[in-house]
Parts: sequence; structure tokens; C-alpha cells
Amino acid sequence: MTSTRIAVTAGEPRARVELAVGALAPRLISRDARRAHVALSAAGMVLLGGDTVHVRIDVGPGCTLRIEDVGGTVAYPGPRSSWLVDARVCAGGTLLWQGLPFVVTDGADVERRSSLTLETEARAVLRETLVLGRHGERGGRLVSAIAVTDGDGPVLVEQLDADGCSPEPGVLGGNRVIDAVLALGFRPPTRPLDLEFDAPGAMARDLSDHTHASPLDRVWDAWSAASELRTPAEVGDADLGVTSSRERNRGDITV
Repeated sequence: MTSTRIAVTAGEPRARVELAVGALAPRLISRDARRAHVALSAAGMVLLGGDTVHVRIDVGPGCTLRIEDVGGTVAYPGPRSSWLVDARVCAGGTLLWQGLPFVVTDGADVERRSSLTLETEARAVLRETLVLGRHGERGGRLVSAIAVTDGDGPVLVEQLDADGCSPEPGVLGGNRVIDAVLALGFRPPTRPLDLEFDAPGAMARDLSDHTHASPLDRVWDAWSAASELRTPAEVGDADLGVTSSRERNRGDITV
């Protein structure tokens, strides 16, 4: 298994960005001394039955890494495939990753596991949209787990088991889309039904039967903007009504 790796460390006049191509291909869009914007796309046909995709992310001290998915992911029928993400955000760093829809087709069997470690004053905002089935399908089997830890221990440990062909009562009901935004390491501006964690952070989640017109588009914009602010007053001024951002080579590379 070849891992996709994205790492950014501060530098003058520009940050050092390390990119390693695996099943996914990262491409540098822009950078300055402490910030990098990286696009992520499939390097080949993924996600086929039996595939393993592994992504490693390292955000250096005081740096900001924004990852932009170029296209969504479709998990095709076949033996179990795996999608594994291991991320570390060092002291004072920020990770922003707005994932596009991850579709589990009929006959697919997928395991998604994400592990995120936050050091002192580190922050992250993550978007995940899981879809059971393409249009007209019920969807295959999905196990999706995430574990977030900081210096004090676990912040969030969650696992979802879903099967479009054998729906679990009380889990998704008649819905096939699970959309979520996670803010970690700071207190974002929340809505009444959003879940606030004991540690600084929150989750906004929406269940529906379609991916368009999600109410979480604006949450993503507000929370990602708030992640750049460093005082409670500034975060409180973040706008949940802003216009949504969704509306508007193989080998290792060091640049």
C-alpha cells in the first residue's frame, strides 16, 4: 500500500510542502510562509472492491493547510475496501478539509477510519458527506469511524455502521445522506441543535435523501472562517448566513 502524504512546515519566504502520491494525487495550488492550499484528486480508478486508500497529513507548528477535493469518491461493488486517514496538527496549526460526497454503491463494502491528533492550540474543521447509493440505489455496507484526541485525551470517538440493504431502525430512518461538519480545538458559532463537545469543538449534522442544498454549506463557511480567529469575540461575530463556497504526477514532490 502506497500512502498519499501531505505535509506543510513554515518557511521563508514560502512554506515547505511535501506531497507524496498514492491512490490519491495531491497538487499544490498556493502557499505563503505559513499557509498551503492543496487540491486532492484520484490518481487512478478508486474506490474499487479490495482497494486500500491511506492518507497521511502533517500540519507543522503555526501552519494552516487547506485541502480541496477535486471530485467526490464512489465506492464500487466488490470485497471490502478501506479508506484510512491519519492526521496530526502541531501546536497552533489549523487543518481545513471540506470533503466532497463519498458514495457507497449497491454491493460495495467500505470501511472508513479517520484518526486526528491535535497538539496545543491546534484546530481543525472537517466536512464529511456520506451517501448510501447512487440515484435509484439503496447503497451497500459502510463502517465509518473517527477518533480525535488532544493533549488531554479523547475529544470525539464515533462509529457509524450502516447498510442500505439492511437498514438499522433508528439509525438513518429513510435517509441515505449523512452530512457533517466538525470544528475541533475552538468554539465555533453554533445553531440550537448543533452538538457542542466538552472540549472546545462542535458538530453540525444533517440527514436527508439528497446532497444538494445542504444547510451545512453555510456552517462550513462560518466555521472555517472562525477557525482563523483567535479571540472569543471574533468567533462570535462569524456569520452563519454567508454565501456558501459550494454555490459560488505520480511520485514524491517537495516544493
